[in-house]
Amino acid sequence: MALATAALRESPALWRAARPRARADADHLGAALDWLLVAQRAGGGGGFAHSFHLLRGWGPAYPETTGYILQSLRRAWQRDRRSALLAAIEAAARWLASVQQPDGSFLDLAGRPQVFDTAQILYGWNDLAAHLPDLVARDRHAGAARWIAAQQEPDGSFRTHAYNAIPHSYYARVGAALLAAGRVLDDARLGEAGRRNLRWVLAQQQPNGAFRLMSFDAAPPYLHTMIYVAEGLLDAHAETGDGECLAALLRFAAALRAAAGRDGDLRSQYDADLAVANGELCLTGLAQWAGLCQRLAAMGHADYAGEAGRTLALLRRYQILCGDPRLHGGLPGSAPLWGRYMRLAIPNWGVKFFVDALLGEP
Repeated sequence: MALATAALRESPALWRAARPRARADADHLGAALDWLLVAQRAGGGGGFAHSFHLLRGWGPAYPETTGYILQSLRRAWQRDRRSALLAAIEAAARWLASVQQPDGSFLDLAGRPQVFDTAQILYGWNDLAAHLPDLVARDRHAGAARWIAAQQEPDGSFRTHAYNAIPHSYYARVGAALLAAGRVLDDARLGEAGRRNLRWVLAQQQPNGAFRLMSFDAAPPYLHTMIYVAEGLLDAHAETGDGECLAALLRFAAALRAAAGRDGDLRSQYDADLAVANGELCLTGLAQWAGLCQRLAAMGHADYAGEAGRTLALLRRYQILCGDPRLHGGLPGSAPLWGRYMRLAIPNWGVKFFVDALLGEP
């Protein structure tokens, strides 16, 4: 709270950002895309700056999220053909190629090779291979995917080059990325590695619908990584039609809805029993939840349409719309701004997931 008090005293921008407001969808989407373009310029060289902190300013370019931002910008560009969006995609693709390691991996901001980070770049490259194939080299694409598969444990999990050197069920997004890469690259071994990982993830589901090992560490997981699990399962189902992944996802989604607050909003952190461990809002996770609910509704689970609409309405109120280009279009990590998740910062991935939700079901 002392940090929040100091920020409110020292930063007029923070005071402006703290005032929720809402406008037309086109305004929200345009502002979010503009913020991403500003973040890319701040990152330098084509990578997107990790975040904008209201006291410390811009972070460095972040390979992991630059990778999966590619898919969002490509979808936006195919909708309105803004030349700035295509230029951003091309610059990001070149930058990612320039920072890939000789063994195919990508590094985190501490200089360590990471399975999850590399897999999120696979998300972007899998998408480019399908829609803008000239922007991704097949040998680099295959090198990244094969490096990930080489780190896999016999049980399907990832521990080597995993965050904090422990397995995580939110690495379902790794399994899903490998499945898609196996198809795109016509490499059955990659697809099998993806299936092994997803079988391991499914084995982590508890009777209450939640999954073990959803957190970065021993603390209760944030909604952000909880929805990562659900996204990975849904992406795997979309890739293969696997009914077990879909059934597990639907059990989890129903459990999350039951765990929401009285206002219907999911909270920032939950314990293993899906009891609220932190009553703040993780806006990044809520943006993911909105997009997930849209996809479920489009698949025929109509009760999720209202969930998506209500969550999007909340996010529109918290998007920052002001005269400062460092802030305009951004979505804070938490509400309140000084909440635990990405305290006093706008993470680029939260804006990416908000863009996805505003664009609607792919």
